[in-house]
Amino acid sequence: MTEELDWRLLDRFLAGECSAPERATVLEWLDGHPFAAEYLEAVSHTLAKRDAKPSPRRWSGRGSNGLRIAAVLVLAAGAAALWCLESLRREPALREFATARGRRAAIELADGTRIVLSVDSKLRVPVDYGVTARAVYLEGEAYFAIAHDAARPFAVHAGQGVIWDLGTRFGVRAYADEQDVEVVVADGKVRVRAAGSRDSAGQVVNEGELSRLDHTGVPSLPRRVDPRRYLAWTAGRLVFQDAPLRDVLPQLARWYDVDLTLGSPSLADRRLTLSVRGEPVAQVLDAIALLAHARFERAGRSVTFYPTTPKR
Repeated sequence: MTEELDWRLLDRFLAGECSAPERATVLEWLDGHPFAAEYLEAVSHTLAKRDAKPSPRRWSGRGSNGLRIAAVLVLAAGAAALWCLESLRREPALREFATARGRRAAIELADGTRIVLSVDSKLRVPVDYGVTARAVYLEGEAYFAIAHDAARPFAVHAGQGVIWDLGTRFGVRAYADEQDVEVVVADGKVRVRAAGSRDSAGQVVNEGELSRLDHTGVPSLPRRVDPRRYLAWTAGRLVFQDAPLRDVLPQLARWYDVDLTLGSPSLADRRLTLSVRGEPVAQVLDAIALLAHARFERAGRSVTFYPTTPKR
């Protein structure tokens, strides 16, 4: 987006006469312009002082870009300017796909992009997805197989980060109760970076690599992994390899729709290797107790693990 914006285009925007691509261009410019907030405030003051109908707009097309745009915003009072203010503040209309604990879902978008939504997850997709941009918003976990479109890159907003598709298949894990956002690439590559850091090159993650974005959206250096282990859930299997119990229990709780808690902090760091593929929950609980040297007490859908008492 350049610093110059055609004032005629902004004029049509304020009058509500822009096409969808033109409107997207103006919104992107205002979002990145350092004085956008001042312009909006100027319009607000103007609207508050005016009760009469707006005067006809006349443009000379002269002067600096900043002054010209400011003049447009201040003079374009009335219904058109009010519509502009509301549009800038309004969130885009979104369609939400959600899964409950213990449930997954397969989604195909209009462009052919395929998504598998994991348990206890939400995916929000703008209703105008694909018109000018392709972006989705994830809470939870999902696998993406992207239909390539060089003119409209695909982006996943998750936590405080953004994952940009560079022609690939990848998984994103972004549960609210987990501090980091995990990105693993099965094919191709992605670019990850903090949300709002448009000037940052971010971090490229290639096939067979994993990166985590911290609570501020800053990505870690990629490391080599076996993507099949991290994406096994798409085929109905969970794989844990030398994983601490504190990380294992939340995943199994979402998978089996049960509440799993630790009755003692001493169990949190006990590590286990386990593969689960649809076994009854009672069998899985027995396996965890055996591997973690623990016992459990169950009341309905609530299960609490305790350290085993040493035999005397």
